[in-house]
Amino acid sequence: MDEHSNPGQFDENSRAAARRFLRIFAATVVLVALLVSTVNLVAWRYMLRADNQSIVQLLAGWGRMYKPILYDEIRPQVAVFGASWARDAFDPVETGRVIGKRVFNHAVSGGTAYETRRFADASLDNPELEVAIVNLDTFYRSELGARTRYGFDESILDVDPERRPNSWVALKRTYSLALTGWAAGANLKLISTILARDRGLAPDEYLEAYEMADHTRRRGRMEMVKRRLFPETAVAPAAVSPLPLEVPVELDFLIDGFCDRGVDLYAYFTPAHMRQNNCDAQASEEFAVLQLLRRKQPSCRARIRYFDFAYPNAMTLEGVFNPVKSSEYYRPDGHPRPSVGLLMAARMFDRELPPSTPELLQRDFGVDLLTHEDPEGWLRERAARCRGDWGEAGPADFVAALKAQR
Repeated sequence: MDEHSNPGQFDENSRAAARRFLRIFAATVVLVALLVSTVNLVAWRYMLRADNQSIVQLLAGWGRMYKPILYDEIRPQVAVFGASWARDAFDPVETGRVIGKRVFNHAVSGGTAYETRRFADASLDNPELEVAIVNLDTFYRSELGARTRYGFDESILDVDPERRPNSWVALKRTYSLALTGWAAGANLKLISTILARDRGLAPDEYLEAYEMADHTRRRGRMEMVKRRLFPETAVAPAAVSPLPLEVPVELDFLIDGFCDRGVDLYAYFTPAHMRQNNCDAQASEEFAVLQLLRRKQPSCRARIRYFDFAYPNAMTLEGVFNPVKSSEYYRPDGHPRPSVGLLMAARMFDRELPPSTPELLQRDFGVDLLTHEDPEGWLRERAARCRGDWGEAGPADFVAALKAQR
């Protein structure tokens, strides 16, 4: 008698086989989960090590998912917020040495205005936070874009968009660190980068933030900048009349959050290379922020400082007159390198610039516009340079000084 002549026996065999399959499948899932979680949580311990923070915080790709959790572990005195232009500029270890404080770089790749504000919200429960460095470009470049980016998970933040406590945040963070695919991806990249460092490679070989632009490959763009900013024939001084701009709502909310908690706010515009700078739009944004921060300061429970580095100076004109193969200040994609962040941090925290800093930068590299005696005049003078009007710092003198640096 075969199994087809006894349907009951066939059903029992099928059920037994199904149960065995389910047991094997469940055991396999549990085993894989244990293995993945063990590897991920061990890697997380490496993320917490002080000697790995430059790598951990400067790596591109997964910052929006692990930085909010890492921030709460480190509890910095100074935190940087913004998109990748801020992430690449501030090496937390080197910047901390310059200013003498514990620094955390919370900026992320492609960060939007909304994401940046939400990360700032979640940072406010840190009683040790003294200063927030906020990249203003992030708010004016992405305000009209998407509110979030792929991979942004607000459930791992300890407050909701109205700054109310998030429920189950501890459980969600544990799951995210232990079992998610992004954790595995982040850990693989982290481990490979640490191994590259430990093999003795230079930072520009294992960290994108330290890569150096080759200005000799952009001679055409450099010539365009030269002709625009240093015309061969004299031009009449250009009037700078920036159009009024609406305040980005996320920036307004972010400022109020730090002011209410008594956290000092250091806001700044990035010193983008002049081959990438839209001078007209930049001038409007700079004046708009000046008006905004002036309104905010009287009611703010903390200090507000406002630094503008985004104008023609010895940094943003690097390579224009003497193209160099290995840029001191810029990555191949135009992002500022950590050397830029060190100079900005020194200026923001009233530290001496390194002795190796070119004399032109020592003399003219940003000011605190909220304490300047004539901030509008300062902004107009710098904006006029974009139109070939250099005022007292005539093109001939400035060109000669630039050429003498190389």
